[in-house]
Amino acid sequence: FYNVIRLELKGPDNCVRVRQVRILGKIDGESLQIENLYSPITLQQKNCENETLRVFRLITSQVFGELLQGEDGQTSSNTNAGYLLTDEDINPHEESNDLREHMVGILFSRSKLTHLQKQVIVHIVQAIRRETERVHEEWESNLYNSTSASPEEIRNSDRYCFEMLSMVLALSGSAVGRAYLSHQYDLLRDLIVLLQTGSARVQRQVTSLLRRMLSEITPETFTKIVGIKKLPVKDLTNITAENRDCNSGNFDIDQVGVLDVFLSVIAKALTVQVKIRGKNGNTGAHKETNTVTLTTCIHKESLHKRWWLKGTVSKKLAEIIIQLIKDMASGTLSESWAKIAKGAIAENILHLTYLTDEQKLPNNCLKTPTLWLALASLCVLDTDHVEKLSSGQWRQADTEPVPPRPTCCNHDDGETVAVIQCSYCGNLCAECDRYLHLHKKTRNHQRQVCKEEEEAIKVELHEGCGRTKLFWLLALADPGTLKALVEFREGGMRTKGVGITGACRFCGTTGNSGLLAIGNVCADHECQEYAKTACTKILNCGHMCGGVLGETKCLPCLLGCSNDTSLKQDSDDMCMICFTEALSCAPAIQLQCGHVFHSHCCKTVLLKRWAGPRITFSFLLCPICKVEMYHESLEELLTPVKDLYKDVRRKALMRLEYEGLNVTDDIVTSSTRFSNDPASYAMDRYAYYVCYKCNKAYYGGDARCDVELVENYDPTELVCGACSDIARAQMCPKHGTDFLEYKCRYCCSVAVFFCFGTTHFCNPCHDDFQRVTNLSKSELPVCPAGPRAKQLEGDECPLHVKHPPTGEEFALGCGVCRNAHTF
Repeated sequence: FYNVIRLELKGPDNCVRVRQVRILGKIDGESLQIENLYSPITLQQKNCENETLRVFRLITSQVFGELLQGEDGQTSSNTNAGYLLTDEDINPHEESNDLREHMVGILFSRSKLTHLQKQVIVHIVQAIRRETERVHEEWESNLYNSTSASPEEIRNSDRYCFEMLSMVLALSGSAVGRAYLSHQYDLLRDLIVLLQTGSARVQRQVTSLLRRMLSEITPETFTKIVGIKKLPVKDLTNITAENRDCNSGNFDIDQVGVLDVFLSVIAKALTVQVKIRGKNGNTGAHKETNTVTLTTCIHKESLHKRWWLKGTVSKKLAEIIIQLIKDMASGTLSESWAKIAKGAIAENILHLTYLTDEQKLPNNCLKTPTLWLALASLCVLDTDHVEKLSSGQWRQADTEPVPPRPTCCNHDDGETVAVIQCSYCGNLCAECDRYLHLHKKTRNHQRQVCKEEEEAIKVELHEGCGRTKLFWLLALADPGTLKALVEFREGGMRTKGVGITGACRFCGTTGNSGLLAIGNVCADHECQEYAKTACTKILNCGHMCGGVLGETKCLPCLLGCSNDTSLKQDSDDMCMICFTEALSCAPAIQLQCGHVFHSHCCKTVLLKRWAGPRITFSFLLCPICKVEMYHESLEELLTPVKDLYKDVRRKALMRLEYEGLNVTDDIVTSSTRFSNDPASYAMDRYAYYVCYKCNKAYYGGDARCDVELVENYDPTELVCGACSDIARAQMCPKHGTDFLEYKCRYCCSVAVFFCFGTTHFCNPCHDDFQRVTNLSKSELPVCPAGPRAKQLEGDECPLHVKHPPTGEEFALGCGVCRNAHTF
């Protein structure tokens, strides 16, 4: 039996002098083993760290609020487990971003960090590391268990991590803080993990931090931190040499690029429409179309090193990353990042040309990260890529000539490029191949796509959409809507022994029997319907017109033959209304603004008109440039809409004038939205609806931006005052019944809806009709009454009229004359 005595000396000073320590006695036969002997320097260092931790906790308490109390009422000593109070638990006057920024500014305002400040940062980084490990484990668990936490659970679990990141973000606001944080490589690795696994608010903090830290880090350092083997080519003009190496069999499909971890965020947010066209059809048309996402195509177990392709992200985060990568490529972060970012984007697109025949098959291609990263790269294209990535522009240096391409043997111009190699006829362009092999004697010639055509790629940027074309694939992506299209052609394989005579002008289905043997439209019902309205004229270039029947002027050729400067799109561009089919897949029209859309899509927009009950006219604008739509084929649908517009405009201006608001500051001030435009101001201020009975526009009160759009409304309940005149109001001798208005039965507002054949409602009361209609007379508010039968303060009625008690029908009379007297 023995006792071990620990001697601990405490005092006001960190330094103490001990003159003598005497051990009074010993145990016979045993030596006293004392472990963990520390030198004075080590003890001083440990004391410094303990003091630093104490200061760090004090700073955390001052900046972020006090730590949560444990179950025993004691403050937790574990900084990792000590979750912080929520914003709801803390007085807003005691906790604010301004306080956080102010405190951090005081602590880190010098030009050089002290040892204590560095220790504080180290502890913060260590806390973020532990939180990152925990968040990653929870993310993996939820991913495989298909479970999701509630918003409150997410907020509670990420609170500590969020506050730590907030402090680091505040530190990065100063130059000295940014410089020091840029050397915290473990922190950068953790931020990359949190970008994929964190909650929405944590991800927002991470993107802001990455933007600041990447400007202080070189691309070479970044690759070492995240474990990437090599950087992309900095000069896009040197990309041919890399292309040759990869095509020779050196391409590693699992190779990770420098921007892949960021591009994966965009890829996971994309909704992709997949089409397989150009299949041989002996019995008729055959088309396959479906919509997929990355998570539905690639199995989690097959990702290996690219674990960050798992899961899903919000579109908001993808939009932030798109802007970050664009800023990197434009040189906003640094010039070195601009070159590397452009090279990384180019590499991901060119990787599509390195896939094997097996990988080009639709089902296999959709399962490769190569395709998804290429689609994400199309969302961040710039003009440099368009100019230098297409095959005709590839060159190792400015002095190197463009590689020669085989020309068509059937043309004698020496310029027409060949795309098909026939064992009997030689090299042929697409048109010559089609016509020379129409005869049954030549249909079975052995033909295949030229190697140069197979490896060729064309990159374009049209109306903000990135697009790339290969002989076996068309891929495009729109960063605005985060929608993409992938169209596989001829199954992704070289075509041998082709015996095809015809191709459908709409869906591209090929065949040598049925309707395709005698025409250019397949037997598919949809294609046959399109053919009924399609123009049948042949353009001067030899291609069929892609417009509609009966046009005064044919649509310019969408295949690149037209010199019309007003044409801004081509046959492979998506219709920006439906975003499901290319322009060549249906009869199209060119609007007055120059943009081209499917004819049936434009008609659908004009037939559906506005969303919700309130009349708006934004549907009349071109989806791309916001100029008013017009085409001669739309005249029949545009006429009634324009008449309605004139009617609403006239009534709104009349009401604006009677209310004396035609000289308001919003109109007369030059810098405002409605400067010198009283009509737009009036139509934005007042809400008008179409009467179900007389089809005329009637006033429904002021348009309030906080009123939610009513989607599931019954149009038969929209009845004007004249058609719902159950109170037998007197006709206005000046304006007739055009401006006859009713009061809402349950509040002091102008009625919009007329329901049950007996009751007038304003918009809010109509939304809450089940409650307000069940209120007894004693429960109804007295004048002044607000929407949803709420009692208002004061004595003056919002309508400025005397009316019966709430709960009774009342005709306000002519709205224009009533307001003229009022104002």
